[in-house]
Amino acid sequence: MTATSGSDANLRESASRTNRYGWIAPALLLALSVATLGTRYWLPTSLFWDENYHVASAQKIIDGVMFMESHPPLGKMLIAAGEAALGRNEGRDTGALLRADRVQQAQLPPDYSFAGVRLASVLSMIAAVMLLYASLAMITGHRLLAFVFAAFPALDNALVVHARAGMLEGIQLAFALGAICVLAASLRPGRRVRWYHYAGLGTLVGLAIAVKVNSAVLLLLPVALFLAEHWPASRPLAAARRLPAAVAAFCVPALLVFFGSFYVFIATSTVVIPGQTYKASPAYLAHLRDGTTWTASGFAAGLRDHLRYMAEYADGVPRLDVCKPGENGSHATRWPLGGKTINYRWNRDVVDGVAYVEYTYLVPNPVVWFGVLGGIVLSVSLVLARTVFGHGAAASRDFYWSALFTSLYLAYFVAILQIERVMYLYHYFVPLLFGVANLAVVWNLLFGEGLAAGRRHPRINLLLLLAIVALGFAYFAPLTYGMPLTASQMEQRQWLDVWGLEPVR
Repeated sequence: MTATSGSDANLRESASRTNRYGWIAPALLLALSVATLGTRYWLPTSLFWDENYHVASAQKIIDGVMFMESHPPLGKMLIAAGEAALGRNEGRDTGALLRADRVQQAQLPPDYSFAGVRLASVLSMIAAVMLLYASLAMITGHRLLAFVFAAFPALDNALVVHARAGMLEGIQLAFALGAICVLAASLRPGRRVRWYHYAGLGTLVGLAIAVKVNSAVLLLLPVALFLAEHWPASRPLAAARRLPAAVAAFCVPALLVFFGSFYVFIATSTVVIPGQTYKASPAYLAHLRDGTTWTASGFAAGLRDHLRYMAEYADGVPRLDVCKPGENGSHATRWPLGGKTINYRWNRDVVDGVAYVEYTYLVPNPVVWFGVLGGIVLSVSLVLARTVFGHGAAASRDFYWSALFTSLYLAYFVAILQIERVMYLYHYFVPLLFGVANLAVVWNLLFGEGLAAGRRHPRINLLLLLAIVALGFAYFAPLTYGMPLTASQMEQRQWLDVWGLEPVR
């Protein structure tokens, strides 16, 4: 046997072994996600942060009660679906939830179970982790690298504590990463972009926006897909002929799922609680009274009123006031460093004269967040070095993917900085995951050659990185899972002043 044929045989054997054991990485990642996100997720058995709103909204949806809210309806509909699927609160008196937009703990029936209202967020965040793995595996071609960086969301304390609640961000992130996954699948080497790639992308982008409108940054993805399809090989005339079909293939499903979620919500929420009309127009109230909200005219009247309410609500939200005692909001420029953290809830107990506090605290895993920021800085440097100064290695797939994720990250901030209302740290979750994906691609850009060659040290370095991330998660886990801490133990976790981490005395 010649040396060349022997080398080919070794490569085939290595590829066969990789395919044979390829299920291990996603299986381990799924187990990790279920452990960090799903373990006893129904605790604490009390409302915190936006659950005061979303639990009430979910019950209204289940009972067909008309209401209006600041977000599109899809996220609350999925929260309601989780509650209805488990049915843990059937037979309990939930009437108080129908009469309030913001419900208090005392208004919940005794022994109220949070397993249902938190289910959609937990399952969606687990799905988001797996979709990030699939995306990175397709982009980089390295399962180990994809596994390590896809584990970041499952080991980030801020993402975990928020996703273990009946809130919208976990659901939003699943659809957003689903869109990234479709884009990655569309742009695999040797694959031709088809109309159904645009349609799949449009569907997932539409779903993400139907949960939270700050997902609109994802509208840059079809632009990236079209540019990747036609630049630089295609002629301008050919690209121009293709453009209308691409726009239609993306926009039609995006609009269908966005307005379709409103249609289902408006058509099924027909019960009007006395005194709770939300300034609905006479036309909409007439359709509600006649039970005709499912008709075209009824839907049009309802949609117009719901969109108006969303706009008026956004205009009425106060601005950030850093001088206000207890202000939980923060300026967007502080988010990459983790400012400002939020104490969602706490429970204080005194044992032998020592105060112990169980926190549910929105605090970042600094290894993840600082790594993301470092990756963005490095990516910007690489892009500037090549495009402005003409230095650096030749452009590659990794280079373009890094440029895309960095562009999404920066575009989100450009949009957010135009908003005058108060914003919170969890509004950083969408660009945070763009940053995680970018960090993975930059890592592959720098060290992927060693990984592809099967060298030991690049793999060891990846596993060491994962170990450091896990240690960071474990150190801040008491704030994620409500483990008792003394004031001094809490102060030890105040790493940066910008965090504003404050112990309860």
